[in-house]
This record gives sequence, C-alpha cells and structure tokens, in this order.
Amino acid sequence: MAPGICDVREVRGFHRELTVGRFDGANVIVTGGSSGIGRATVLAFAGEGAQVLASGRDEARLAKVKEEAPDPARVVTYVADLRDRDQVRGLIEDAIGSLGRVNALVNNAGIGYSDPVLEMPEEHWDETFAVNLDAPFFASRAVAKHMIESGGGSVVNIASTDAFQVESPQTHYNASKAALVMITRSFAHELGHLGIRFNCVAPGETMTPMLGDDLERPEFRSEYLKRIPMRRAAEPGEIAKAVLFLASDEASFVNGETLVVDGGQMTGDWYEPGDSPPVPEG
Repeated sequence: MAPGICDVREVRGFHRELTVGRFDGANVIVTGGSSGIGRATVLAFAGEGAQVLASGRDEARLAKVKEEAPDPARVVTYVADLRDRDQVRGLIEDAIGSLGRVNALVNNAGIGYSDPVLEMPEEHWDETFAVNLDAPFFASRAVAKHMIESGGGSVVNIASTDAFQVESPQTHYNASKAALVMITRSFAHELGHLGIRFNCVAPGETMTPMLGDDLERPEFRSEYLKRIPMRRAAEPGEIAKAVLFLASDEASFVNGETLVVDGGQMTGDWYEPGDSPPVPEG
C-alpha cells in the first residue's frame, strides 16, 4: 500500500479511498497570498497536495511564502495589482494557462483604511472597492467561465464580520465586505446548477501583523479582546482551515453560505460590562 493511503472504506454506500491530501491533483488560485490569512491558506492547500498559484503585489514576500511550503514546487507565485481590472483578468487567464484546470479560487486580497466618514478621501473609497469588491467579482466571473467548461469548481471569498456589524471609522471597508457577501450569494444562486459553488468565510479578529502589533499595547489588548468570548484573536491558520473546508468535497452541498469564524464575537454582549470575564494577561 502506498504511503498515506488508508484502507478502502464504505461510506454511505460508496467506496472511497482515503488519502492524507484532500487536494491531491487539485489546482488552486489564492489572491493576497503573501501574508496573513492568504499566506496561511496557500501553505494549507500546498500541504494537502494542491498546486497553488499565489498572487500578491510584493514579489519578495511571495517568494518567502513559496520557500515556506512543505514542497516549494507546489507553489507558483504571480505578481499582480488587483486595483487594475486588466491585471485581475490577466491573473486568471495566466493561471489557467499555467495550471490547466482550476479547481478552486480563493479571493482573499483586501485592504482597509480607518477614515472618519466626513473626512474620507475619495481615493480611499475607490481603492477599497476596487480591491475588496471589484477584483473578486471579475476574478470569479472569469474563473466561472473556465469552470463551466472544465467540470465545476469552488470559489471562496474572504469577507469579514464587519459585513454584519459596524466597526468605525471604516465605512468603506464595512460596505465592501457586506457587498461581497451578497455578490457571493448571487453567484451561488445563478451558477449553482452549473456545478460551481460560491461561499464566504467571514473572519473576526485575526492575528495579522497589524493587529499583532496593536495587541502588544496592554491597554488596547484588554479592551479589544473583551469583544471575543474566547478572549483571544484567531490565528491565520484557523481561518485557512475554514477556507479549505468550503473548497473541499466535504462541503459539496454548501453553496451561497457565509461561515463566520470569530470565536463567538457576534453572539452578543454583556448587559453589565462588569460581569464580562477578564482578559488573561500575556
């Protein structure tokens, strides 16, 4: 028996050969793959047997992610600025040319500014929607045309809990993520009969480099983590696991859904703030 291959088992009347890599032989595109959740997602897919095309704006950071993969040969890097629609379409075209069939697309690239609504520069509004909404729309549309011809696939968009609750001052970010959820549902509804599934992951607070730096400040950390019942932020790898689930055959009948991964943050708040459990030190 080959390494990593288990005995054939009967599952609900079907005989299935179980392997270690859920994505052996699959080809995946991950945008914003050079850091944070994108980096973790690239490494997770590659670790489970996929060939991954990781896009980003920083060639050096992409190269580092490739080096970190268990098998660097499984990661192809691609430099693109997704504020440019032509580069978005070029990314998908080149990925198909490089990988052949694309089984999954993860629209992870995103940006956010903290701008009071009355002082927000118009260019910040335009840039936020270009990256957070336009790029996933045009990438999804381009890859969907390919997936229809190649037998189906899965698209996972990275939204945010800010799609459902306001975090100020970032009206542009909140609105772009809320719209991304609805675009996902619209694609799922319109194209589901063609064998393509569209879903979202909505992360809560996650240990990206920016948040990690802020949590080093004790006064910020104590108040910030009170939002989360689990009293900690997510690790990027925890979000990546949710992405892989939605992209995999394990979620074969999940379509048009948003999986919130927030440690319970959106479940509610304490009526008496003093009843809230303390945030552990460290």
